[in-house]
Amino acid sequence: MQQMKVREKSVDVALFQFILPFSFKAGTEKDIIPILLKDDYKHFQLKHEEDENRYYGQFCVSHQDMRSYFLPFTNKILFPSSEYEKGIQRYSKALNIHGVLMTDLIKIPFQILSIDINLCPYELGFLTIRTELMNSDDLTISNATEFAARFRVLEPKNKRDLQTEIECDGKIFKQVSHFVLDHLYQSVMKYFTLKDPNKAHFKPFPFFEDARMYVQSFISIKETSSYDLVDVYRGVGLCGLSNEGKPYVSANNLPYITDYLQKHSYHRWEPNTFFTMEEHSFICMTNENSEKVTQLISQVYGEFYYALLLNLFHKIVLLKIAHSFADLNIDRDEKEMERLIYAINSFTANYFFSEIASQSQGRDIYNHLRRIFNIELLYNDAKQTLYSLFKYQENANTKKDSLLLLILTLYSVIGQMFGMSVVIGDFAGKINWRHILNYNPLEYFALFVAMSGVIVSLILGFRNIYQWSTERQERKKWVEQTVLSSTKDKG
Repeated sequence: MQQMKVREKSVDVALFQFILPFSFKAGTEKDIIPILLKDDYKHFQLKHEEDENRYYGQFCVSHQDMRSYFLPFTNKILFPSSEYEKGIQRYSKALNIHGVLMTDLIKIPFQILSIDINLCPYELGFLTIRTELMNSDDLTISNATEFAARFRVLEPKNKRDLQTEIECDGKIFKQVSHFVLDHLYQSVMKYFTLKDPNKAHFKPFPFFEDARMYVQSFISIKETSSYDLVDVYRGVGLCGLSNEGKPYVSANNLPYITDYLQKHSYHRWEPNTFFTMEEHSFICMTNENSEKVTQLISQVYGEFYYALLLNLFHKIVLLKIAHSFADLNIDRDEKEMERLIYAINSFTANYFFSEIASQSQGRDIYNHLRRIFNIELLYNDAKQTLYSLFKYQENANTKKDSLLLLILTLYSVIGQMFGMSVVIGDFAGKINWRHILNYNPLEYFALFVAMSGVIVSLILGFRNIYQWSTERQERKKWVEQTVLSSTKDKG
């Protein structure tokens, strides 16, 4: 393919947040939190205003702005005031460590500003790695996007990725996954389930693409420069360098690029600032002055990060529900069916809302992400799943009730026809066993009906008590998984 001509531009600021969804093992959320606190993670709360510039390098995030940005019921989910409340529990750790990403073409120095572990309901979590590229004269849009494209790949498959290494803390990591999982998150990795669906109640859906992290980017060029549409397209598509080391564009048709950006961009602040969203990437590119850049970075790290996180949470939970329904054997998995019904209802009641922000730009970007992620389509599928499960459960219960009613009716009719008092009197006071041995066939049949009726009644009674007890225990587990997951018992 003949490459489109690109005017290379120098970058002043290049920030990336790499987000990795994961599932944690069932019932281990109460064990993770003490380890996080011991490993210098801190529970994120808006009231901790001293943390406004702890995790973001030279920049800061206004907690007051975030508090007023989101609607009250959204704040309760995104920023729970304690570890005992439902919602997304964020634990952050400042690192400020330096490293170098090395490919077969270039070496790019970077700094890990901080890392997050977000523990969510439904045994779902998100790892977030905040990264800043070191400012230098040769830092260009191509180098910045090449860094993001290489760093997000956890399991290399092609030649370029296989030749990517990371040097940090005097160590060489042959794969990004070794650096991320075995170095940055080593202390808690034993609790995470990245691939094995049998270790979590809800089937994990860890990656949107083949073992790659989601990328939220912020790229600022000099105020005197201007963007081309190709630059924005390359940024959101993570088009870095070609095999020859030249600026790479994955499309060669300018009308296509224009149409693509028209559908995937939020145009409110163009042509100086572009917000563009894809299923694997969210980017803000700007050529504003330093004061405006600082304000935009605060929003990217703050409000827009949480809008993205919530949409990722919605999408993955809905995908997990769809996968669980696909794996369900409705003829045998009655408990799984009831759990899935509860999961869908709990998700709708506690976490699914169409509006989260009080400001128009916040609502617009949030809704734009929802369209990109097909949230409404996935939610409609979940509602259809719920309807199907309800109808099947209703039909199954109707059949059970009909069978039980038939049994009770037969006993009642037969008992009235034959008169149970014929044999019941023989069992009052001292039993005359010799008389019982001399029963005629009709009396034996009446005795059988009476005794079997008592046995059946006892079995049904004990069975209902057992079912009530087990269902109560199961519901408690469901509540922990879907509402109180990632919290520990108070006291």
